Amino acid sequence: MGAVPPINMKRIFAYLIIIVIFSNCSDKLTQDKYAQLIKAYSEQNYFKLDNLMSETKLNKREPTLLLCKAKLDYVFNRPESSNILINKILDKYSAYFNDTIIADLYFMKSNNEDRLQDYENACLNAQLLLEKYSHVYDSSFIREMEDDILIRKTLSGIPKMVIKQDADTRIPIKRDIAGLLNVPVIINNDSTDFIFDTGANKSVIVKSLANKYGARIFLPKINIYGFTGYRFESELCLIDIKIGDITIKNSVFIVLPDSLLSFGNGAYVIKGIIGFPVISALKELIFEDEKFLSIPKEPAQYNLRNFALREANPVILVKYRNDTLPFHFDTGADRTVLFATFLNKYKDEITENYKKLTVKMAGAGGDIETEAYLIDSVMLSAGEAQLQLDSLEVLTELLNANQRHVYGNFGQDFIKNFSKMEINFESMHIKFSN
Repeated sequence: MGAVPPINMKRIFAYLIIIVIFSNCSDKLTQDKYAQLIKAYSEQNYFKLDNLMSETKLNKREPTLLLCKAKLDYVFNRPESSNILINKILDKYSAYFNDTIIADLYFMKSNNEDRLQDYENACLNAQLLLEKYSHVYDSSFIREMEDDILIRKTLSGIPKMVIKQDADTRIPIKRDIAGLLNVPVIINNDSTDFIFDTGANKSVIVKSLANKYGARIFLPKINIYGFTGYRFESELCLIDIKIGDITIKNSVFIVLPDSLLSFGNGAYVIKGIIGFPVISALKELIFEDEKFLSIPKEPAQYNLRNFALREANPVILVKYRNDTLPFHFDTGADRTVLFATFLNKYKDEITENYKKLTVKMAGAGGDIETEAYLIDSVMLSAGEAQLQLDSLEVLTELLNANQRHVYGNFGQDFIKNFSKMEINFESMHIKFSN
């Protein structure tokens, strides 16, 4: 789910520079400021782009600024306003941009509609994207988009997810033997523990439980991708669940064979995962002392945005030395892993000082072996929280398309060192504290 397009960023950068040179709407913006905006956009570093745009007066007749604003609304969970800007650009300013950028606009538009559960229009725009602009993408992206289109077709016409919450909710949580956070989920008056995983772009249930609870399973079967890039067949279903006193009706779950979520010859078994669509719809989540999860009825308001969305993949702003780096935010990962993008950025230092080894990466669908460098220690900051992580693996190659333009997977080895974690999908803010 949620293919991330391998956009030709060199083409975007070159084309937008031409716009800068020939634009009549300078509006007190220097060419240097334009170049900075374009660079942040092309590198998909949304936090830098956000800072730059906060210092820039929005001229609604300047196509490049509208493009940047549409992207920021997209990644900071404002799908309606993002689509308003995208439609304006496509209607009035499409001639300013080349096919690569127009394709990116349709890609954002389709995913905005997916977040709004308008699966029919999400499907139509994804189909239009492939019909008119497939030439700007590679074959792996096209295959993933075709899989997404099938999922959206399958979901077209189903009732939207509805959440009923009458008051603030506080429920017990615990870590399982793999160190992952589990929450009690009630289905048909039966309680079972599911992993609470921000890194999962759909919720998951094993086939045996889906059958037990009489879940409504849809055909045809679909294809999805695990962390390791493995593509496997699954099904979709609708389930009504409760988390504490919160009722969640018509939640979409991926149905996987039990064998795909059983590890160590059955020593560790996952029954289900609460993923991004449900988590984000709850708006604000406060984890306390690894014992309780509080879900306020009304989310708090924060000024700092250090949290973004790449499609259905949460991204956190991480500081390393003097660099601001986007990382996947993955509460379902037991440890932080650095991606090949991190290696490329600090290549000379890493290759000269650290040894390469073979590591095994585990995920739904199977394990793979890949090469990585092992770094003794790395000091990372997230918000006001700072922590040294030891023995971090730096992968030498991208395992899937979602690893482009992010520098690592931010996992539990950082998170569990703080007694309180606040995740806010309204203000797009994450905070760790003790």
